[in-house]
Amino acid sequence: MQTRNLTFKARARTIEHLGKGQIADCPTAISELWKNSYDAYARDVALYTIDGDHPCGALIDNGCGMSVEQLVDNWLIVGTESKTKKKALSKEDRFGLPIRKTQGEKGIGRLSAAFLSPVTYLVTKRINSNFTALLIDWRLFENPYLSFEDIIIPSAEFESLDDANNILFELIKQLKVNIAFEENAEESEDQIFRRDAWARFSEDEKELSKFDDFITTQEKILKFCMSVNISSEIYSPWDDILRKTEDLDGGKHGTALFLLELGRELSLLTNTGDLAKDNAELIDIEQSLVDTLRGFVNPYVEIKHSFSYEIFSVRKNGYHRPILSQTDVFGKNDFDALEHTVVGKIDNKGWFRGRVKSFGEERGEVIIPSNISVSEKYGVGPFDIRIGTFEIMPKNTTHSEREHTNLEAKAKKYAGLMVFRDDLRVLPYGRVDNDFFQIEERRSLNAGRYYWSNRRIFGYIGISQDENRELKDKSGREGFIRNQAARELKNIVSDLLKVLADKYFGRESDERKEHLEQVKKERELRKAAQQQARKSTQKSFSEALKKQTPVLNDSLNNIINLKQKIDSANNMDINLIRDIDDELSNLDSIRVEIKTPTKPPKLGPYEDKYRDYRDKYNEFSAYVLQMKLIVNKLDSELNKLEPSQLAKRHLEKNQGIINSRLTKFISSITDKNNLLLSKWNSEVKEERSVYYSKCISLVDDVKDGSAVEQTLNLLDSIFIELTDSLTFKYQSILKGMDRLLEGVNLDSAFSMSEEERAYFEEKTRSLNALAQLGISVEILSHELEEMDALVSRGLNSLPTVAKEHPGYELALNAHKSLTQQIRFLSPLKISGYQSRQQITGKNIHDHIFKFFNDRFERQRVEIKFGDDFLKISIVDLPSRIYPVFINIINNALYWVCLSESRVIHIDCIGNLVIIANSGPAVDEDDIPKLFELFYSKRANGHGVGLYLCRENLSVAHHKIWYSNVNDGGPYLIRDGANFVLEFNGLEM
Repeated sequence: MQTRNLTFKARARTIEHLGKGQIADCPTAISELWKNSYDAYARDVALYTIDGDHPCGALIDNGCGMSVEQLVDNWLIVGTESKTKKKALSKEDRFGLPIRKTQGEKGIGRLSAAFLSPVTYLVTKRINSNFTALLIDWRLFENPYLSFEDIIIPSAEFESLDDANNILFELIKQLKVNIAFEENAEESEDQIFRRDAWARFSEDEKELSKFDDFITTQEKILKFCMSVNISSEIYSPWDDILRKTEDLDGGKHGTALFLLELGRELSLLTNTGDLAKDNAELIDIEQSLVDTLRGFVNPYVEIKHSFSYEIFSVRKNGYHRPILSQTDVFGKNDFDALEHTVVGKIDNKGWFRGRVKSFGEERGEVIIPSNISVSEKYGVGPFDIRIGTFEIMPKNTTHSEREHTNLEAKAKKYAGLMVFRDDLRVLPYGRVDNDFFQIEERRSLNAGRYYWSNRRIFGYIGISQDENRELKDKSGREGFIRNQAARELKNIVSDLLKVLADKYFGRESDERKEHLEQVKKERELRKAAQQQARKSTQKSFSEALKKQTPVLNDSLNNIINLKQKIDSANNMDINLIRDIDDELSNLDSIRVEIKTPTKPPKLGPYEDKYRDYRDKYNEFSAYVLQMKLIVNKLDSELNKLEPSQLAKRHLEKNQGIINSRLTKFISSITDKNNLLLSKWNSEVKEERSVYYSKCISLVDDVKDGSAVEQTLNLLDSIFIELTDSLTFKYQSILKGMDRLLEGVNLDSAFSMSEEERAYFEEKTRSLNALAQLGISVEILSHELEEMDALVSRGLNSLPTVAKEHPGYELALNAHKSLTQQIRFLSPLKISGYQSRQQITGKNIHDHIFKFFNDRFERQRVEIKFGDDFLKISIVDLPSRIYPVFINIINNALYWVCLSESRVIHIDCIGNLVIIANSGPAVDEDDIPKLFELFYSKRANGHGVGLYLCRENLSVAHHKIWYSNVNDGGPYLIRDGANFVLEFNGLEM
């Protein structure tokens, strides 16, 4: 028998298998390289891409860097022992940072660079050393006919980063030696071998290819070497973080992997080309990248060491588009604010010890035994766990409406149960497509019982190298190797989630049942109180209007008569003045008592009565003020008293009126207070006996010991229900009294609250309607374009005989008119690029006449343009300016028909453009709402036009408002409606 000793030999293609072949995706590759930076005690890491004629990128850090010897030992040797030994770096290489647990395991993470780019230009620098560089084209290792020693990796040393680009081109020349072979030149055996290897590989590729224009790997590498053109801007971000180390450590140090040709994922992030922004592949690439790398360092704990990470893209115009930031996480403060949290530790036996908070209430220290058998030797070991969530239904949550809305938004962005090893993230746990703990699988069986959901769970499982040695990552970083420890971790966490749901959060938990019952009761009581208050407000408003209207009418007539009495008097004496003054004082007292009642959010059938009352009251108040001025003037002229005595008498008279009113107020308050006390005492007296009367029959029915427990539970149930109801009732009374003691005007506060509630309800309905309107417009726009083309083709295809018929000409003109009207409105379309133009008043004049000329004649409306307006000039988009005038004039054409004089007047007052019409003026109560969405007083009006006018103009810092003539606003037609436009950059 013969024996031989054999050994394995590795082909160059082994590098491809260990690099690109082992990495699941682009985010995982980045994670592996960031871990290397972490092991090198970097403070900052970043990935960025640069758009340009030759898109490129870089993965940079400011770690300890490598010397030439370390570059060979640690980078060019695959499977280094430094990772298996996991020894900390020397003190000099840690730069005063705390010792970090080495994250690398197999010594092959650096090969992930091949997944990001086919060509890597590595530049590294140790402190107080030169820069060292090497250039690797990973495509060289795809050739199965070459061994490691057959491939040359060019390297160089240099002193300044400014020389990096020149060094790169020198290294490219050396790289070409691997694949560029001169014809008829003398070649060594190695060169002949390489030439044959590449010829065979290229032939293999062509045989397997289905395309005639196929480019071989050798040709791709040659093309890169001949055409590469890298901007020096690629080095700037790295230089920035190197300067940081210069300030902190006294010298520059770090490593950069410059990606000279980007893989598809990074290439699309850099420049989307002709793909739409909402392209499914683009969205998936960015979401996967962010979802995987967000929370790279544990955001739920206070990290003792500094490690910052980011991803960004540099556009051609220099804009830095952020893609991922270290601060863009769901952190500890966010977690602590959740209404449901579980924070604790799983011990060696799988038992949970920690604290639980459900529905915002701390449940104290909790111990939950494990239902899983755990191996002490090969098991998972102890680990930390921190999970939290919130109620998805707003009606069940203890969070405020705003907090709940924010949490829903954060859940879409940050939700997921992550795993951290020594506070660095373990992939792929926490990604949306990972359900290692089968949370969603269980939830699909019974959502009520299996409460937890990946879509709204936050938190992590914290393991460590020391305590959880058996939890080992797969080579491709697709999760843990499925050994006993991984199975135990999965089963322990899954079982704990089920127990927590049953006991505290899910449908079967007592805490949930009690909380929801309490929430339901409180909501019903609040709703009933709100409805009662709303009805009370509406009732008091209608009663006040009904009661005060006759008094107001009489008082208004009296003061008009009083005014006429003064105007018609031939001789005035002091006695007549005093009689008039006394009567005026009485009318003023009535004025205070019959003030316009606070209107509810919706007036309904009382709108006309309310406005009539308001206008009459304002008229009455104006008469009172006018009469006081007249009486004071006459009194000062006719009274023979000394001026000081006259003023003192006037003061005393007014003080007497104030005292009288205050006495009346305090008397009313005392009476109502006594009524309230009497009412409350009566209610308390009745409520003292409610519990006894409800429960005495239960006590009487107890005859033997078997029913005692059931009776006691029933007594407690009635007790809790009654005390909750009484507490809500009387605490509400006490809180109301506290507000009164604090000087809060409850009537104003409540009316404002009701007004805001009604406003937001209407706003919600309006936004829903707007969404539907947008969909309708989009559909109609598409349909109209097609119908226009169809009708035009149909009319043009008619025979010549038909075209000579009068009906044809009528149909054609009608179609053109409709099409023209639609095209006039097309500037409202905002998609696509539109250039700013000089727009004059004359241009606007012509546009208006083209659009409305027929209607002006048909409705017999006179439109006037002032000379000043025709001279104005604005530089802006026609799509922004023309529709504003069209909209306002379209409204004016409706309103002027309600008046005898039908005039529209456009002119300038100073630098303001006024569009006025002779229709009725806008009611003063409607002015604040005039530009709100869907607010309209016009029959069949939609309330969209003025809103769009204001929003469209505001983009260019133009302004529009309604001029209130009564408040001194500018006008062209005093008794009409006047709209004011203030254009930014107006020239006259």
